Amino acid sequence: MKITVIGATGATGRKVIERALELGHEVVAVARRPEVISPKSRLSVRQGDVLDMPSIAKALDDTDAVISCIGPTRNFSPGTVMSEGISNILKNFSPGTIMSEGISNILAACQSAGVKHFVMQSGIGLSDGKELSAFNRWAIHISGCIFSKAVEDKAIGERAVQRSDLDWIIVRPAALSDVSATSKYTAGPSIHIAPLLPLSFVDCADCLVRAATSEPTWVRKIVNVGR
Repeated sequence: MKITVIGATGATGRKVIERALELGHEVVAVARRPEVISPKSRLSVRQGDVLDMPSIAKALDDTDAVISCIGPTRNFSPGTVMSEGISNILKNFSPGTIMSEGISNILAACQSAGVKHFVMQSGIGLSDGKELSAFNRWAIHISGCIFSKAVEDKAIGERAVQRSDLDWIIVRPAALSDVSATSKYTAGPSIHIAPLLPLSFVDCADCLVRAATSEPTWVRKIVNVGR
């Protein structure tokens, strides 16, 4: 299967590429700066900017499924305390419109390129909490109030996906972290997870690849993933 990963240089996007290649798929990595992606067997790299729909449509030529891992850009160098802490907080206070505009452009690009299967990485913070415990519903509510701009921008993107006629899957991971992968995560539509327990980027990536390749019962559903 040929999978296109948009947001290929992000923390999750890089792991999605690795996992898809491990499973034997062909992968197309789409990035604004393709030169930063190292060459690998069965990996091709194309330039594209989610705020420029024609560039994304061109990058989606001859692909079977698209996984979006886009999100607000960090303002500090990767791997530093600042990038992992303060930067992540600031980007949630001022996320811009990368999710709302970017997802809308990706959907239009999928239509233009004739791609039907689309997977969006979202976040558990957009859940109404009905499938979660009372404490976790409270935690999501508080987080949503604090990061209201980020939640609303991502919600606009989710609503656009749900209105589309694509075979879409929205994946809502719990809090993501560089913790070790366990391969014992839980995933499924409306499934109970603990949103505050950290989920590794590797496990999230595995779930996203599953959604793109091997979970037909998830199509046109919202999938929670966590522990």
